[in-house]
Amino acid sequence: MKDNSDIDYKRRTHYIIIALLGIAVLWLNYCSLRAHVSSNSRLITDYQPKEDELARYRNPAVAGIFYSADKDRLDSEVEHYLADTASPLDYQPRILIVPHAGYVYSASTAAKAYGRLQKYAAKIKNVILLGPSHRVAFRGAALPSADFFATPLGAVPVNRELTAQLAALPGFKIDDHPHKEEHSLEVQLPFLQKVLKKFKIIPVVYGEVDPGLLAQALEPLVERDDTLLVVSADLSHYNDYETARELDGRTADMVANNQAELENHMSCGADGINAALLIAKEAALRPEMLELLNSGDTSGDKQRVVGYGAWSFGEGEKTASKPKLSPLERETENLKLFAAAYKDQLLRIVSRSLAEAVRHKHYSPARKDYGNELFDKGASFVTLKQNGELRGCVGTVVPHVAVAHDLAENAYRAAMEDGRFSPLTEEELSRTRFSISLLTGFERVPYWDESDLLNRIRPGIDGLIIRDGDRQGLFLPSVWKELPDKAEFLKNLKVKAGFNPSYWSNNIKVYRFRTVEINDED
Repeated sequence: MKDNSDIDYKRRTHYIIIALLGIAVLWLNYCSLRAHVSSNSRLITDYQPKEDELARYRNPAVAGIFYSADKDRLDSEVEHYLADTASPLDYQPRILIVPHAGYVYSASTAAKAYGRLQKYAAKIKNVILLGPSHRVAFRGAALPSADFFATPLGAVPVNRELTAQLAALPGFKIDDHPHKEEHSLEVQLPFLQKVLKKFKIIPVVYGEVDPGLLAQALEPLVERDDTLLVVSADLSHYNDYETARELDGRTADMVANNQAELENHMSCGADGINAALLIAKEAALRPEMLELLNSGDTSGDKQRVVGYGAWSFGEGEKTASKPKLSPLERETENLKLFAAAYKDQLLRIVSRSLAEAVRHKHYSPARKDYGNELFDKGASFVTLKQNGELRGCVGTVVPHVAVAHDLAENAYRAAMEDGRFSPLTEEELSRTRFSISLLTGFERVPYWDESDLLNRIRPGIDGLIIRDGDRQGLFLPSVWKELPDKAEFLKNLKVKAGFNPSYWSNNIKVYRFRTVEINDED
């Protein structure tokens, strides 16, 4: 029989050996982990934080999937793509539209835009990255809390000051969730790292959003000489080759004409492109298409392709001596000039039409009797009053006939077909006063909620249309005289559209317009 002390000794020795082995394994794991962290640190620590700083990094989500995770290989590949670009543009790009697919499919197209930046690299200090959310559904626009975005080529600092400014705006928020796995912004970074010098980024991922709100928020930043807006967007998805070419060609035409009406089937980044076009129109930036193709051109498979395009926007001719006007304000000014030039003829058309209407006849203005400009399409309203009280009001919202014919027809209908009143008689004609409202086009009013909408409308200036489903209501700017309070104005407009005055839905579409008024007593 063995001594118990001998057994205890062997048992203790056995436990010590096991413990030492465990320590060795932990040490090896620690060394491995440390080496891994050290390796990653080389990716993201070109900037070394101070000891009292707690820097937050957004690490790559698609390195090794959309582009190479190897630093040297990625550097070489991006260099190769950029080498195949034409000479720099003769203007500083203020906006770029570029694709965001895997590099094998779309990097050559993106490089056509990025390669043109090299001449202006030292001037660009901030880059707004604007891309759609592919993995997270949400409303509005998300900004990251990270201090740096990392790629295998190093770390790119986030402009925390400008990010905070945007986050304070309605519809913008700090939210890392949409950024964590999103590729649309990440794939742009290696190109920017190769082309630009010292720069910071303002990363914006958007979900369900109104392009007008994006444009409104970003335009003041884009106006800065040191800031570039990069809009990340692929074009049509999963059509056959020829269908994609046709659809992407239509998209290219819309971009060329600053027509901010792209739909989601035309681009996964339609809202971002539309926002860029609104900014470009407001800032008088001219677009230049650098390349348009699809994955059938780069991968060879022409059955289900994705479209890719690259555009650059730069400044056109400047008119610095004139105050900056919005498109709606410019149209209003032009309409005022038209009304002043043709006031007498416009009044004569309505007067003649009313005189014929009370005899149950229609008046049709002849081209030989009026200026040629009156036979361009236009939209108008005719309002009749007696002793200051409404006696009839009829008009058109969208131009579909010559303004001369539109006025004549609206005058007849205001006199004879406004269901709120009996037909105008010949005896009433002499005591009936009338006014003409010439309408501008419509401008979408972006908003986040009803309170935000009330802050955006301008009493005494804006005419409004609200639309939800098949219901619609319109108030001319002249209605502000009777309803000067914004809340009451909107409540009554909702009633006119067939809604309860307290009804609200963010599905309501709101449009503003202006009018130029002409009165027969002026």
